Amino acid sequence: MDIGTILWAPIDYFLRGGLCMWPLLLCSFGALFIGYERYKYYKVTKTGTKFVMDFETLMNRGDLSGARGLAAASKGAGAELCVDVIDNYKEYGKRLQSIVFFKIDRIIGGFNDHMNMLGVIIGLSPMLGLLGTITGMISSFNALNEQRTNPMTVTAGIGEALITTVFGLVISIAAMCIHAYLTRRIKAAELDLDELGSVLVDVLGMKQ
Repeated sequence: MDIGTILWAPIDYFLRGGLCMWPLLLCSFGALFIGYERYKYYKVTKTGTKFVMDFETLMNRGDLSGARGLAAASKGAGAELCVDVIDNYKEYGKRLQSIVFFKIDRIIGGFNDHMNMLGVIIGLSPMLGLLGTITGMISSFNALNEQRTNPMTVTAGIGEALITTVFGLVISIAAMCIHAYLTRRIKAAELDLDELGSVLVDVLGMKQ
Protein backbone atom coordinates (compact mmCIF):
# COMPACT_ATOMS: atom_id res chain seq x y z
CA MET A 1 0.00 0.00 0.00
CA ASP A 2 1.53 3.32 -1.10
CA ILE A 3 1.55 6.57 0.86
CA GLY A 4 -1.10 8.15 -1.36
CA THR A 5 -3.57 5.40 -0.54
CA ILE A 6 -2.87 5.72 3.16
CA LEU A 7 -3.40 9.49 3.07
CA TRP A 8 -6.56 9.25 0.96
CA ALA A 9 -8.23 6.61 3.17
CA PRO A 10 -9.27 8.96 6.04
CA ILE A 11 -10.37 11.63 3.55
CA ASP A 12 -12.51 9.12 1.69
CA TYR A 13 -13.94 7.89 5.00
CA PHE A 14 -14.79 11.50 5.92
CA LEU A 15 -16.45 12.28 2.58
CA ARG A 16 -18.63 9.17 2.76
CA GLY A 17 -20.15 10.55 5.97
CA GLY A 18 -22.11 13.20 4.09
CA LEU A 19 -22.78 16.88 4.66
CA CYS A 20 -23.07 16.62 8.45
CA MET A 21 -19.39 15.75 8.63
CA TRP A 22 -18.45 19.36 7.87
CA PRO A 23 -20.14 20.95 10.92
CA LEU A 24 -18.75 18.06 12.96
CA LEU A 25 -15.29 18.91 11.67
CA LEU A 26 -15.83 22.51 12.79
CA CYS A 27 -16.87 21.22 16.22
CA SER A 28 -13.69 19.18 16.49
CA PHE A 29 -11.54 22.19 15.55
CA GLY A 30 -13.50 24.34 18.00
CA ALA A 31 -12.95 21.92 20.89
CA LEU A 32 -9.22 21.65 20.15
CA PHE A 33 -8.84 25.41 19.82
CA ILE A 34 -10.67 26.11 23.09
CA GLY A 35 -8.62 23.50 24.91
CA TYR A 36 -5.33 24.90 23.61
CA GLU A 37 -6.31 28.55 24.13
CA ARG A 38 -7.51 27.92 27.70
CA TYR A 39 -4.37 25.93 28.52
CA LYS A 40 -2.15 28.81 27.38
CA TYR A 41 -4.34 31.32 29.21
CA TYR A 42 -4.23 29.41 32.50
CA LYS A 43 -0.49 28.92 32.18
CA VAL A 44 -0.01 32.70 32.10
CA THR A 45 -2.85 33.80 34.38
CA LYS A 46 -3.08 31.17 37.12
CA THR A 47 -1.06 31.88 40.23
CA GLY A 48 0.47 28.77 41.75
CA THR A 49 -0.66 27.31 45.07
CA LYS A 50 2.88 27.66 46.46
CA PHE A 51 2.64 31.42 46.02
CA VAL A 52 -0.69 31.44 47.85
CA MET A 53 0.79 29.57 50.82
CA ASP A 54 3.93 31.73 50.98
CA PHE A 55 1.93 34.93 50.61
CA GLU A 56 -0.53 33.89 53.32
CA THR A 57 2.34 33.09 55.69
CA LEU A 58 3.90 36.52 55.21
CA MET A 59 0.58 38.30 55.61
CA ASN A 60 -0.24 36.43 58.82
CA ARG A 61 3.15 37.44 60.19
CA GLY A 62 2.30 41.08 59.47
CA ASP A 63 5.11 41.37 56.91
CA LEU A 64 3.16 43.52 54.47
CA SER A 65 6.18 44.74 52.52
CA GLY A 66 7.53 41.21 52.19
CA ALA A 67 4.16 39.95 50.98
CA ARG A 68 3.94 42.74 48.43
CA GLY A 69 7.47 42.03 47.23
CA LEU A 70 6.64 38.37 46.79
CA ALA A 71 3.50 39.23 44.83
CA ALA A 72 5.35 41.75 42.65
CA ALA A 73 7.98 39.13 41.81
CA SER A 74 5.38 36.48 40.96
CA LYS A 75 3.27 35.95 37.86
CA GLY A 76 -0.43 35.46 37.46
CA ALA A 77 -3.68 37.29 38.09
CA GLY A 78 -3.66 36.42 41.80
CA ALA A 79 -0.26 38.04 42.33
CA GLU A 80 -1.37 41.13 40.42
CA LEU A 81 -4.49 41.30 42.58
CA CYS A 82 -2.41 41.20 45.75
CA VAL A 83 -0.13 44.03 44.61
CA ASP A 84 -3.09 46.17 43.59
CA VAL A 85 -5.00 45.63 46.85
CA ILE A 86 -1.98 46.19 49.10
CA ASP A 87 -1.14 49.42 47.27
CA ASN A 88 -4.69 50.79 47.49
CA TYR A 89 -6.37 49.19 50.51
CA LYS A 90 -6.40 52.42 52.52
CA GLU A 91 -8.50 54.06 49.83
CA TYR A 92 -11.05 51.25 49.89
CA GLY A 93 -12.07 51.85 53.49
CA LYS A 94 -15.10 49.83 54.52
CA ARG A 95 -15.55 48.68 50.94
CA LEU A 96 -12.37 46.57 51.14
CA GLN A 97 -14.12 43.19 51.22
CA SER A 98 -16.60 43.95 48.46
CA ILE A 99 -13.90 45.42 46.19
CA VAL A 100 -11.48 42.53 46.74
CA PHE A 101 -14.06 39.86 46.00
CA PHE A 102 -15.43 41.85 43.06
CA LYS A 103 -11.96 41.79 41.56
CA ILE A 104 -11.73 38.04 42.27
CA ASP A 105 -15.07 37.45 40.54
CA ARG A 106 -13.78 39.28 37.46
CA ILE A 107 -10.68 37.07 37.38
CA ILE A 108 -12.76 33.90 37.76
CA GLY A 109 -15.02 35.15 34.98
CA GLY A 110 -11.96 35.29 32.73
CA PHE A 111 -11.10 31.71 33.65
CA ASN A 112 -14.59 30.61 32.60
CA ASP A 113 -14.46 32.23 29.14
CA HIS A 114 -15.39 29.85 26.30
CA MET A 115 -16.50 27.11 28.68
CA ASN A 116 -20.12 27.58 27.61
CA MET A 117 -19.10 27.13 23.98
CA LEU A 118 -17.28 23.93 24.88
CA GLY A 119 -20.47 22.71 26.55
CA VAL A 120 -22.40 23.46 23.35
CA ILE A 121 -19.92 21.37 21.36
CA ILE A 122 -20.31 18.48 23.81
CA GLY A 123 -24.09 18.47 23.33
CA LEU A 124 -24.20 19.38 19.66
CA SER A 125 -21.70 16.87 18.28
CA PRO A 126 -23.67 13.65 18.96
CA MET A 127 -26.88 15.35 17.78
CA LEU A 128 -25.24 16.29 14.49
CA GLY A 129 -23.90 12.76 14.19
CA LEU A 130 -27.37 11.32 14.75
CA LEU A 131 -28.85 13.74 12.23
CA GLY A 132 -26.31 12.65 9.63
CA THR A 133 -27.11 9.01 10.30
CA ILE A 134 -30.87 9.54 9.99
CA THR A 135 -30.59 11.49 6.75
CA GLY A 136 -28.23 8.85 5.37
CA MET A 137 -30.64 6.05 6.26
CA ILE A 138 -33.54 7.94 4.66
CA SER A 139 -31.54 8.28 1.46
CA SER A 140 -30.66 4.58 1.50
CA PHE A 141 -34.27 3.46 1.93
CA ASN A 142 -35.47 5.92 -0.71
CA ALA A 143 -33.00 4.35 -3.12
CA LEU A 144 -34.38 0.92 -2.29
CA ASN A 145 -37.99 1.99 -2.85
CA GLU A 146 -37.46 4.01 -6.01
CA GLN A 147 -34.79 2.05 -7.86
CA ARG A 148 -35.33 -1.47 -6.51
CA THR A 149 -31.64 -1.70 -5.80
CA ASN A 150 -29.90 -4.63 -4.21
CA PRO A 151 -30.66 -4.73 -0.45
CA MET A 152 -26.97 -5.26 0.19
CA THR A 153 -26.32 -1.85 -1.32
CA VAL A 154 -28.77 -0.33 1.13
CA THR A 155 -27.02 -2.09 4.00
CA ALA A 156 -23.72 -0.61 2.89
CA GLY A 157 -25.37 2.81 2.71
CA ILE A 158 -26.61 2.47 6.27
CA GLY A 159 -23.11 1.50 7.38
CA GLU A 160 -21.75 4.67 5.80
CA ALA A 161 -24.52 6.71 7.44
CA LEU A 162 -23.36 5.51 10.86
CA ILE A 163 -20.00 7.22 10.26
CA THR A 164 -21.44 10.54 11.42
CA THR A 165 -22.70 9.05 14.68
CA VAL A 166 -19.27 7.59 15.43
CA PHE A 167 -17.55 10.85 14.54
CA GLY A 168 -19.99 12.88 16.65
CA LEU A 169 -19.52 10.65 19.68
CA VAL A 170 -15.74 10.75 19.40
CA ILE A 171 -15.79 14.56 19.29
CA SER A 172 -18.18 14.75 22.24
CA ILE A 173 -16.09 12.37 24.36
CA ALA A 174 -12.88 14.27 23.57
CA ALA A 175 -14.58 17.60 24.35
CA MET A 176 -15.85 16.19 27.66
CA CYS A 177 -12.30 15.22 28.61
CA ILE A 178 -11.09 18.72 27.75
CA HIS A 179 -13.98 20.24 29.73
CA ALA A 180 -13.20 18.08 32.78
CA TYR A 181 -9.52 19.09 32.69
CA LEU A 182 -10.33 22.80 32.36
CA THR A 183 -12.97 22.63 35.09
CA ARG A 184 -10.42 21.13 37.47
CA ARG A 185 -8.01 23.97 36.70
CA ILE A 186 -10.76 26.54 37.27
CA LYS A 187 -11.77 25.02 40.61
CA ALA A 188 -8.16 25.05 41.78
CA ALA A 189 -7.81 28.69 40.72
CA GLU A 190 -11.03 29.62 42.53
CA LEU A 191 -9.81 28.06 45.78
CA ASP A 192 -6.48 29.87 45.53
CA LEU A 193 -8.13 33.22 44.78
CA ASP A 194 -10.63 32.83 47.61
CA GLU A 195 -7.75 32.09 49.97
CA LEU A 196 -5.92 35.20 48.80
CA GLY A 197 -9.05 37.29 49.12
CA SER A 198 -9.71 36.10 52.67
CA VAL A 199 -6.19 36.81 53.92
CA LEU A 200 -6.14 40.23 52.23
CA VAL A 201 -9.45 41.23 53.80
CA ASP A 202 -8.59 39.87 57.25
CA VAL A 203 -5.10 41.32 57.56
CA LEU A 204 -5.59 44.62 55.74
CA GLY A 205 -8.92 45.20 57.41
CA MET A 206 -7.21 45.29 60.79
CA LYS A 207 -4.66 47.83 59.52
CA GLN A 208 -7.23 50.36 58.41
